[in-house]
Amino acid sequence: MQVTMNTDRDGGVLTVAVSGDVDLVTGPAVAEAITGALAADGVHAVLVDLSAVEFLDSSGVALLLNGRRDADERGIGFQVTGAHGIPRQVLELTGVWAHLCGDSGHDGTGEP
Repeated sequence: MQVTMNTDRDGGVLTVAVSGDVDLVTGPAVAEAITGALAADGVHAVLVDLSAVEFLDSSGVALLLNGRRDADERGIGFQVTGAHGIPRQVLELTGVWAHLCGDSGHDGTGEP
């Protein structure tokens, strides 16, 4: 299955909406979209919306953790939203649910 990304900006908050499967094949495109969002001028929070993702493997978890690390290094809020079904189970079972989907030091509006 293919993966698609759409971005939406609301002030300093940029949302990357991902749909499809995030795996070893599609992961690099998702990582590139997250990296681009983090590098965008004036962005102070990035939300990665997984509500349309049906499958997430360990490479997808790794790219989300890398995105969070990069955001932390830049002082940008980062949060994964909308994860359900298999992607949510994978995030919970790997122990990263709270780190990626919980409080990232920002309230989701881009304000600390």
